[in-house]
Amino acid sequence: MLGRQALQAIPAHYLHSSGNFNLYDPEAKILFSGDIGAALLPPDNQPLFVSDFDSHIRFAEGFHRRWMGSNEAKRQWCERVSRLQIDMLCPQHGSIFTGADVERFIHWFDELHVGMLDV
Repeated sequence: MLGRQALQAIPAHYLHSSGNFNLYDPEAKILFSGDIGAALLPPDNQPLFVSDFDSHIRFAEGFHRRWMGSNEAKRQWCERVSRLQIDMLCPQHGSIFTGADVERFIHWFDELHVGMLDV
């Protein structure tokens, strides 16, 4: 509870840190996703909301490949959050995903190979 608002803690273990959790506000339909969805945007292109998914996601790909430590944890997170009603996915770095781009991000992330590469 935060005041009178019940927030849900969503496990996001090994998705940047081992004990990671996200917070979901079911009333506002907002997922505060920490580093999941983060993008390292250039100084001259830092909009509050993602307006062009394809242009934006290239600024997120390298970070996610390098810092998300487990494909299995990622898969479980994607499965878990895809069952939620999310209007906004709010990472702590970069722009906010809204509307159809929320589902598009979850699908993109689910398909992305992260962490240790097979050698």
